[in-house]
Amino acid sequence: MAQNASGSVPTASAGTKTKDEDGIGYVKSPMVGTFYRAGSPESKPYAENGTQVVENTVVCIIEAMKIMNEIQAEVKGSVIEVLVENGQPVEYGQRLFKVKLG
Repeated sequence: MAQNASGSVPTASAGTKTKDEDGIGYVKSPMVGTFYRAGSPESKPYAENGTQVVENTVVCIIEAMKIMNEIQAEVKGSVIEVLVENGQPVEYGQRLFKVKLG
């Protein structure tokens, strides 16, 4: 029973934090892994400040267990900040991009 209560508390607080700023959304990591902004070191980043995204826009790659996973925005708007450095390890639920919804 304590596990269920603990599980709901972070979800509720995470939801509250994302609604602190009206019109702002976040692209969050769906898994633990390594964050990459582009498909290869020579490639242009998928998303930068000012990039317009829709729900199915690929914004980055997260490598997990030698598998490259394309991460979609899942929100519609304009990227206003990249919150993670290229090559940095990320956690499940970590914010990757700040997006002005619209």
